Amino acid sequence: MLKPYNTIIWDWNGTLLNDIDLCIDIANKLLSDQNKTSLDKQQYKSSFGFPITDYYTKIGIDMQQESFELLTKKFITQYTEEVKNCGLHHKAEEVLETFRTRNWSQYILTAAHKDSVLSLLDFHGIDSYFEEVEGLDNHRAETKVYRGKELLKNNNIVRTQAVLIGDTLHDHEVAQEIGVDCILIANGHQSKERLEDESKGKVMVLDFIHDLIG
Repeated sequence: MLKPYNTIIWDWNGTLLNDIDLCIDIANKLLSDQNKTSLDKQQYKSSFGFPITDYYTKIGIDMQQESFELLTKKFITQYTEEVKNCGLHHKAEEVLETFRTRNWSQYILTAAHKDSVLSLLDFHGIDSYFEEVEGLDNHRAETKVYRGKELLKNNNIVRTQAVLIGDTLHDHEVAQEIGVDCILIANGHQSKERLEDESKGKVMVLDFIHDLIG
């Protein structure tokens, strides 16, 4: 499936980093603060998406009761305190190493704060796998289309030889916008059923990250 490629553009949260349970815990804390019903994993994966404001509204958070800025501050405070308890997805480093042995270029394109991701890559000891990390300079988890275009331009990436690997429909949208292929992994922040249904069969969806190497 990866035969045409020599460049991998990775999403970070949910694709390489297994932070799903932490994000569910924080979402439930935000809901509890407003006396709303908590989510289970299936409900979370059926609801999570971008923009984050729409996702918050979908799960029942009252955006009139608390501003997006305040909600973001609450989320980031708890996330930063606990994210180092989150591991990489099973066999993620084995996949990274496999691609390195093939002399493929690997990058990260994230909607998270770039400096935070760099710190976590160092913490997990996998920073050397990536030629560049392109992310945001804020914690608002906005679209990463512009950053993706910059990544391609600054590194002279040939679009037909690159594939974006992510875990959400937004990754597929970003891939379409920047003109590269996409593969989605279904054990991240959105369910396999949702990824397959809402992408209308236009993208390959795998169960686990190690399915990339068989």
